[in-house]
Amino acid sequence: MLTIKICDECKSEFYKPSSLMENLCPECASALYGYNNCQHEFVNHRCKKCYWNGNSSDYVDKIKSQK
Repeated sequence: MLTIKICDECKSEFYKPSSLMENLCPECASALYGYNNCQHEFVNHRCKKCYWNGNSSDYVDKIKSQK
């Protein structure tokens, strides 16, 4: 069974093994620190690979818009 964590930044649940950072989902870890992101595949509003639900914080949205 995969451990589910809650991202400190976007508050989405995510599978712990899907992120190299302890308290960030792969999406936020990628946007904030340049880690590889999950190649998301959404099924029923969640990525079946990392369990991210598509949430984003205003801060992450701002960073993404500047890239």
